[in-house]
Amino acid sequence: MNRRLRITLAVVAGVVLLALALWGVDATELRRSIARANVGWLVAAAVLYLTAYFVRSLRWRAILHPIVRVRVSESFHMLMAGYFLNYIIPIRAGEVAKSFFLKRLKGIPVGTSLPTVFVDKLFELVSILFVVTMVPILSINMSATLAALIYTVLAIFLLAIALLFFAFRNPDGASRLLCGLFSWLPGGVYKKLSEFIGLFVQGMGVARREARMLWSFLGLTGLAVLIDGLYFYFMFRAFSVDVAFTRVLFGYTLLTLSYILPTPPAQIGYNEFVIGLIFAGGVAAVGVARHEVMAVVIVAHAMTGLIIAAVGMWSFGAMGIRVGESFRKVAGADAPGELADSGRSERE
Repeated sequence: MNRRLRITLAVVAGVVLLALALWGVDATELRRSIARANVGWLVAAAVLYLTAYFVRSLRWRAILHPIVRVRVSESFHMLMAGYFLNYIIPIRAGEVAKSFFLKRLKGIPVGTSLPTVFVDKLFELVSILFVVTMVPILSINMSATLAALIYTVLAIFLLAIALLFFAFRNPDGASRLLCGLFSWLPGGVYKKLSEFIGLFVQGMGVARREARMLWSFLGLTGLAVLIDGLYFYFMFRAFSVDVAFTRVLFGYTLLTLSYILPTPPAQIGYNEFVIGLIFAGGVAAVGVARHEVMAVVIVAHAMTGLIIAAVGMWSFGAMGIRVGESFRKVAGADAPGELADSGRSERE
């Protein structure tokens, strides 16, 4: 499937999700709710939203430490530029892009740095344990769709943990297993991917070397999740919608975890659908109308989209890397090995 068709299908899926999210919502009440938003709470929420990303950049910088030392500003710019690409490309290409940025700026091979991205994402997924724990404590009304979302993220987390420990204990076996999964690919692509997988598994040693930093990584993860929850709680306060902080924290944490799944460009319709599913499905306090939840998420989506775009473009400029170039390298590569080769050829 070519890139244009994938993007078209992703946009269509987003529009469908948006229509489903807004189905049955009173348009007049929705406009009234949006119109009464408190600007002060919105500004405070925007600051917290960006602060959570800054904390995540500190975590990735610490994970990178055994491989390369980067300044705080560099890790922040690479992270935000990667999130911007994630926002506009309907695949998780922004994660791979961070390794491309390191290749361009520091000369670090993609296969060497990509495991740090994997480990960083693994710590991000740790918060699924919080979500699962809070379901019985908060007496969450679990619809079948909500349960499927939670268990899917949990399964991905457990699979990633298993892969990590397998790579620790038996690097050669992990390489053979991963290569075997892609043995059906054409010979040229399979050869490049096999070489990349070998480098990736070897690079997983970065997590073993930094095991003593485990609590620091977990602490930064917890802080970022807490700030995320405060951001979305402030969004509810901006609309005078009364939802307990613990429930907001649960719901927004689940939303961010769900981003491990493919999303439409700019998450069109996805945020509205998932937030509606979470909060209108029993997470929010009794008495919160669906149009109020939709007002919160629509304004939050628009505001955070502007933040991601503005800070992402600024970050690209600060790094001296063109957005279009990154888009072509990351979204246009047929295999991770091609990304590594392209980065190497431009340096030579």
